[in-house]
Amino acid sequence: MPYSKKIINLFIICNIIVVFIYLLACLVPFLNAEKYWFIALLGLGFPLLFLMVVIFFIAGLIARSRWSMLSLIALLLSWQQMAVAFSWHTKQPFNLTKEAGNLRILSWNVSSWDEPNKERHGGASYRQQMFEEVKKSQADVLCFQEFLESRDSAYFDYNIPELEKMGYPYHYYVPTEEGDKKSELGIVIFSKYRITDTGIFDFGDRYSVQQLIYADIEFNNKKLRLFTIHLQSVRLDVDNYQTLNEIKYIEKDGFKESKTIVRKLKRGYQFRSSQADIVNDYVRKSPYPVILCGDFNDVPNSYTYFKIRGDMQDAFLRKGSGIGRTFRFISPTLRIDYIFADQKFSIKQYDRITVPYSDHYGIMADVGF
Repeated sequence: MPYSKKIINLFIICNIIVVFIYLLACLVPFLNAEKYWFIALLGLGFPLLFLMVVIFFIAGLIARSRWSMLSLIALLLSWQQMAVAFSWHTKQPFNLTKEAGNLRILSWNVSSWDEPNKERHGGASYRQQMFEEVKKSQADVLCFQEFLESRDSAYFDYNIPELEKMGYPYHYYVPTEEGDKKSELGIVIFSKYRITDTGIFDFGDRYSVQQLIYADIEFNNKKLRLFTIHLQSVRLDVDNYQTLNEIKYIEKDGFKESKTIVRKLKRGYQFRSSQADIVNDYVRKSPYPVILCGDFNDVPNSYTYFKIRGDMQDAFLRKGSGIGRTFRFISPTLRIDYIFADQKFSIKQYDRITVPYSDHYGIMADVGF
């Protein structure tokens, strides 16, 4: 067989394999990850798979190969997944001056305000810098996950009184870990507007997941319900991140360590699947228009994302641009924090707070009725 013929055959085989895996990844939103977690894993690599299919399509066109049609068909079949993975708008500057009649929401996994890292930073955390970002945002509502509150100011400063001084007199805070004598970790909603009612659903595992909480507020003479959630974390530790980094740069095999990572990913997918069903039920039963935000610990091409979003608007897709990464580590494609809004709202602006103080970027959006 001529050498060129072998290359062509190899190209065709690789094209078929990539398209097959890509189409499997497109099935992820429709499969309950509790049962099909091994397919759900493919959703993590959707942007990369999409890029590979596009490359095969372009290469096929250049080579005038009919196999380019296979890639084209796969791309056409995946329009729904492409629509949530990327925002096709050009980037617009975020106007900090909020228009009258709009409500600004800031959601941020603040990772304990970086307080546990004081020793590594020479006795100081990034807490003050993070507070400055919150002030700068001029948000009306703050939704924080992994919110640390001090139990003893000798160890950590109190955070709730500090935020009240910033102009947030109303809050609903739920500690989700017993913690120790120094501090406790929780989930919280702060508001400049009076909170008229609150509620909670406890997912049960208080160590690796935080609850669903909501707060009702009255804005522009209309009531709305604010949800914030923190779904099951994969709980990768420092050694896991080191292993992923070494595998990425081919520094070691990492087979044994990667099995541990896969087990954690499997557990996360299985838990988040049932949690997504619960969140969806709460949103559907809300008597008021809903704004929901939080750390889902899952990408847009997932059962979790589609189940929770339902027919709500994704603020990033409306006004963001590109991939919209919100998790700073592992991969530049990880958008796992979201702001969703009822169809009764209009999304005016969207932005990310891309500072290196937490392992997540903060996200904010302006909405109006």
